[in-house]
Amino acid sequence: MPQSAGENSGQLRRYTVPEGLTPEQRFEHWRTWYSSAVEAPMRLEKSKDAAPVLFAPSALSLAGPGFSLIEIYNAPAVGSWAPNPDTHDLRLVYFRKAPALTLALNGVPEPIPPGSVRFIDTSVGGSFDAPEGFHAVQINVDRSSLEVSEGALRSLLRLPDLAKHPIVGTFVIPALLSWKRPGIDREASGTADILRSVMANLVGSLLETPVSDEAQKPALSRAVKKYLEASFSDPDLDVAMVAERFNLSRRSLFYFFENEELHLGERIRALRTRRALELLLQADAQKMTYSEIATSSGFSNVQNMRRAVKEFTGMNVREIHRSETVVRVAMQQLRESLSP
Repeated sequence: MPQSAGENSGQLRRYTVPEGLTPEQRFEHWRTWYSSAVEAPMRLEKSKDAAPVLFAPSALSLAGPGFSLIEIYNAPAVGSWAPNPDTHDLRLVYFRKAPALTLALNGVPEPIPPGSVRFIDTSVGGSFDAPEGFHAVQINVDRSSLEVSEGALRSLLRLPDLAKHPIVGTFVIPALLSWKRPGIDREASGTADILRSVMANLVGSLLETPVSDEAQKPALSRAVKKYLEASFSDPDLDVAMVAERFNLSRRSLFYFFENEELHLGERIRALRTRRALELLLQADAQKMTYSEIATSSGFSNVQNMRRAVKEFTGMNVREIHRSETVVRVAMQQLRESLSP
């Protein structure tokens, strides 16, 4: 599996096959790049059963302190790699789209359905056959930072598809699908903390070993924030609902957010206020009643919306359109306080 080229903190790199090449030249360019971008000696060949599609692979990688992230669109090909006993990463791969993909680890070929999540070990040899290509996203984390022994690693590698594991759905896949946001290369240290936390939570669950609150905190806080972003318009959303969703006590939830600018309940209210202000400022907002805006924003009634707007802007709802500049400043402050 490819690794991110480069070891500097927050180094973001992209690869695409250049335009203007013949199909044969495109493959050779990809094969040359691929061989230089993986840490295990890799051999790449055309798939004999390749589907008649344009050979247009690409890759995006981010390397930071003790981690790397890779997203790759691999065109139809067969690949194999030799053992590399010097590798010390714990690697987890999400095969988003993998039609007809076969993966062989320790010499045993196995079909990999689309959506599968598997641990991969490049310290031993392996191969893949992808006649229609595949789209995969991969986390690599320094194994020593997670205290994963050789025995524990072997246990993890024997596990089947993890896609339905609750921690994979709650923490891992959201982390893999959201890392390409603008400025991620300037947030390498925070990203490293989140990824180590994600992997610590998963490994602890799979190996049935305890995970400290400090190790859980970055991944859990991130997952809760994403859940709130998607759910704040539900008027029933409150701390109790969040605690139930993540199988945590209210006390634990408050602990995970104690050092945040906005505590959990405040964050829900701020999200609703941000949405209400957006609707109030829209040109067609005049067609919506205050009751409709409150409902769309997740407030249980207009009075709660009025109080929140007054608290965050210093103005009554009726004054919003008269001081649009001031309101937009308040909205920007809200967005900053709500950033992940």
